[in-house]
Amino acid sequence: MNAPTWTPQWIRNVFFERNKAGDCFYSELKDSDCFGLTGTKLYIAQNHPILTPGLLFVSKLFSQADFWVENVNTGKISRKHKALDALKNPNYYQTQMDFLESLMFMQIANGVAVVYKKPVVGMPDEISSLFLLDYYKITWPDDFKTTMSANAQKVLGTKVIYDKGGENIEIKIDDLYFFYDMPNGFNNHKIYNCHSRLDGMMQTLINTCDSLVAKNIILKTNGKEMITGKEGGFPLDDDEKRDAQRLLNNRYGLASNRSRSLITKGELNWKSLHIAVRDLGLDESVKVDGNIIYTGLHIPKDILSLEAKKTTYNNFKESMVSYIQNETQSSLDHFCEVVNTFSDDKNWVIKGSYDHLPVMQFIMLERYEVVKKQGEALKLLRDAGVPDELAIKMCGLPVETVLAKVVKPTSTPNPT
Repeated sequence: MNAPTWTPQWIRNVFFERNKAGDCFYSELKDSDCFGLTGTKLYIAQNHPILTPGLLFVSKLFSQADFWVENVNTGKISRKHKALDALKNPNYYQTQMDFLESLMFMQIANGVAVVYKKPVVGMPDEISSLFLLDYYKITWPDDFKTTMSANAQKVLGTKVIYDKGGENIEIKIDDLYFFYDMPNGFNNHKIYNCHSRLDGMMQTLINTCDSLVAKNIILKTNGKEMITGKEGGFPLDDDEKRDAQRLLNNRYGLASNRSRSLITKGELNWKSLHIAVRDLGLDESVKVDGNIIYTGLHIPKDILSLEAKKTTYNNFKESMVSYIQNETQSSLDHFCEVVNTFSDDKNWVIKGSYDHLPVMQFIMLERYEVVKKQGEALKLLRDAGVPDELAIKMCGLPVETVLAKVVKPTSTPNPT
């Protein structure tokens, strides 16, 4: 058995066994031999056989977003803005995709992803670099609380210490972005804190690793045999054994140091220690737990599953589109909203989408078909004498935009 998690680390790596005779044995275990999981949630997320691939799928898909900025007054779209420049070159260690992938990975693992907007020296309003921080390395002031009566400037001006035993950097909260995987408003005094979805899946994560460890132990045990002698029997000496083997000629077809039989004076008992792994149901248990983990990550079975069941391309395509629209796009909108909320430039907002991905192209055809039908319906309504504003509303189109840019008043030229 393994020691509980509250015991010291040196005790946790000791495995205890006792046989029927009452003899006790203690053996030191490596981390890979232990049952259960050790380390932080971020460490577990990077070293779990099922969770890690799932998180990589989610985070890599998130990192493929396409960004632009839009003018809040005119609706003009531009690809040139200092916020986009900061994303394209977040820091000298990462590209945009590296940064976004790490952000989403840590956001799910820790429940909170924190980005440090490192300012330009002497220019506090200009961003020099973006660095991803581990939330659990942030040291908050002892008396810090997020209360409804607190002054916003005082809260944003509060300084925290990052990596106290390492870099030991003092950072203002105003220079930090916080991205949450779950709602963060359950504790009024700790608004910046948030649980991770891994907290609810921890037992399943443990069960998965324990099943794989148990399977490994069985595989190492299999192939071994036990031979015991019955009471009153004893083996032959070397000369007697060689004479008997020569008479039986039991080395035919084998090397000189091999033999086909074991010859003794007394009767022996033989027992195989082989255990059929399939009978233990460990693989089935891992599949069930794995699907629970993927469900926790909101990944449809048609995209990622351990059941090895075939799915059609159309089902995969529709599941991917649905996942991107309802899950990944939502996370991207949340990311953009955080950046826009704390941006100094209120005339432009950053936006992003995944419409450029190949899997999203077929949905564009459906959108074009809808627009085509809306245009045809609008033309029929106008031809029937329905007022333009009412016709546009009936077709589900934006009234002001269509009136200003599409529907133009017709004029009859004066006869000359």
